[in-house]
Amino acid sequence: MNSGFINRLVGTTIVVIAAIVFIPNILDGEKVHYKEGFKAIPERPEFTTIDLQDSIDDQVANAQQPNEEPEEDILPDDDLLSSSSEAVVETTPVAKKMVEASTEQTTVATTTAQPVEKKSEPSRKPEENLSKMAYVIQLGSFSHSANVKSLQAKLSDKGFKTFTRPVKTPNGTLTKVFVGPSLDKAQLESKLPELKALTKLNGKVTQFEVAK
Repeated sequence: MNSGFINRLVGTTIVVIAAIVFIPNILDGEKVHYKEGFKAIPERPEFTTIDLQDSIDDQVANAQQPNEEPEEDILPDDDLLSSSSEAVVETTPVAKKMVEASTEQTTVATTTAQPVEKKSEPSRKPEENLSKMAYVIQLGSFSHSANVKSLQAKLSDKGFKTFTRPVKTPNGTLTKVFVGPSLDKAQLESKLPELKALTKLNGKVTQFEVAK
């Protein structure tokens, strides 16, 4: 072999090797790299857990108590009581004579009625009213203490247990008169007609509230 042939063979080999190495890169062209853009997601904020019941309890505990009782827009019943008292005064002599004349005839009736009233007294004890539901009859509100005392004395003579409470109104302080309390609501409702005839007042049964 002469040197010329060898040189051509070496050159051809180099060209083939170069073609094998570089031609694929030339044919593929410039490679494009795709990179997806992701937005950074912020971290989840921390939420403060609040116990609603505890919050309500705190509000109740920190609430300012009213210094005075709320006012009620009511009118005094002194006029009704005064008219009733006048009627009672006018008919008192006749009533006394009728009572004296019928004392012997009504002895049995009165003796049977008394135990019923005595049995109802235990239900009116304040100790029981603290733990059980109790009711009262609200008779009326009065501006004169004399009328209150007169009404309580009249009711006491008939076997009714009463108590009073002051109430503030736009026109001044009145005194409410109540009958009771009793755990038997139906029993109080049955006494309304008798109290109406006795006092001329339209009483109503309401829930008993322990005074603070």
